[in-house]
This record gives sequence, structure tokens and C-alpha cells, in this order.
Amino acid sequence: MKGIWFFGLSGSGKTFASNHIKKKIKKSVIIDGDQIRRFISFDLGYTKKDRSIQVKRVLGLAIILIEQGYFPIISTVFFNNEVHKTCKKYKIEPFRILRSDIKHVMNSHPTYKNKKNVVGKDISFEKIKII
Repeated sequence: MKGIWFFGLSGSGKTFASNHIKKKIKKSVIIDGDQIRRFISFDLGYTKKDRSIQVKRVLGLAIILIEQGYFPIISTVFFNNEVHKTCKKYKIEPFRILRSDIKHVMNSHPTYKNKKNVVGKDISFEKIKII
């Protein structure tokens, strides 16, 4: 494995998992989808099409880091089969983060309140095909 990709709903624990893994792996770098959106993908919205573009950009950064000898720890809400296929090629292992108390998260987390194009609410997760 040359990298790891956590995906799941907002508030599901992706950042917690990323920070924990970072402490264990030398030359690791966290790529947080929210930071990429703020500093690189600020031109994108939250539609499924825009989210697909966003994860391709995240993947591109991860590949650059792998080629430089780093271990990317990626965290995004959205993930799709196209990205999954490329992850396998570059030995990036994807893991969907689930929480047993997700109803509580969806009722209390600011991401879910009165917003549209929310993954898990308006946009479904793709069923990932195991390659």
C-alpha cells in the first residue's frame, strides 16, 4: 500500500482516522478534501459533477506525493468508481468510514442543515466495484 483514502459522511470520523494514521507512518501527508476545496477547488460547487472533478484533483495531488516518496492519507466525503480504479493502479487503499450514530450526526452537524447536494442526503454513494 502506498496511500490510504478515507471517505464517508461529514462528521463520520475521517479526520480522526487520518490524524491517527499520520502518527504511525513516516513521510505521510494528510490531504483533506475540505482544504483542497478551499485552496484549489474553490471554483467548484457541490453538485455530483463538481464533486467528481474535486476527487480527481485530490487524486492527482496524491499521485504526485506518491511519486515523490510520500504516503498520502486522503479524506473526502465523495468517492466514485473512476477514482477507485486509479487508486488501485497506484496502490491507494480506499476505506469508507461509517458511524453507528449517523442519524445523530445528520441531525446535529451543520453540513446537513438546510443545504442541497449533500452526500448521504441528496447525493448517494456509488456502489464501489471491487477490482
